Amino acid sequence: MSDLPDRAYMTPLLNRIADVAGERAAIILGREKAGQQIYVPETATPDHWLSELIGLDAAKAMAVRWGSKHIVIPAALAGDKIRRAATIAELLDKGYSINEIVRRTGVSFNTVRNHAKKRPRDDRQGDLF
Repeated sequence: MSDLPDRAYMTPLLNRIADVAGERAAIILGREKAGQQIYVPETATPDHWLSELIGLDAAKAMAVRWGSKHIVIPAALAGDKIRRAATIAELLDKGYSINEIVRRTGVSFNTVRNHAKKRPRDDRQGDLF
């Protein structure tokens, strides 16, 4: 990730969390609670799961900003999406089928199909007719 600008690998919400609670807290939440809705308590306590996960100070900072609210943690860090897209593109270029790519990467069929639809079509075959 070092070739990306500072925190470019984070989604906008994770960047806001990093601004409030620190980059470490944002990365941990992005990895451990990806795709999940979490409840941020109004007051963070040492025994709350959020404090145990990211630390009491970071949890308190999040409580100040998002206390008594539910937030949905993005399903992947942006860098993960970039790497996933690159892997899918590479496998498509090598001629793998959508099903083969799904089996190799664990990505959903619809995600791979959407990536395949966005790729430029090879219209060299049009020259045959």
